[in-house]
Amino acid sequence: MSSSNPSGASASLPPAPLWRRLAAMLYDSFLVFAIWIVVGFAVLYALGVNNARETSGELAQLTPLQNNVLFAAMFISAYLFFGFFWTHSGQTLGMQAWRIRVQNADGSAISWGQSLQRFCTAPFALLALGIGYLWMLFDRQRRTVPDIVSRSQVVKI
Repeated sequence: MSSSNPSGASASLPPAPLWRRLAAMLYDSFLVFAIWIVVGFAVLYALGVNNARETSGELAQLTPLQNNVLFAAMFISAYLFFGFFWTHSGQTLGMQAWRIRVQNADGSAISWGQSLQRFCTAPFALLALGIGYLWMLFDRQRRTVPDIVSRSQVVKI
């Protein structure tokens, strides 16, 4: 991916407010859950778990290997969703709806490495009552922990 500016926008756009970021996360979570349903069915079918209920009516138990494969497939599919949008246009579908974008300080698209840093940091930033996101209320540049770790910014467009 080139580091060109995805939409010709200025690097001096204002930081996105917390409420827009949270609204976009909520919107995107519905999309990721839908992706996980499809991926889950496909992976379970590929693993030979064709019937979730045994003949006794009890739910079938997955082996540790099956659990790990399912978790990996869900992690990878969610990362590919976010990574693709962040590295191409800087916006997931939820971010488009709420008119925010992730970008580098110069306005260029973030890299796949930066998207992985954002993706892996975000769940931890939500822990402890979202302190990693509330941090932006105290940061002079209005950055969240994922912004800081990935050396990127989320701006209002």
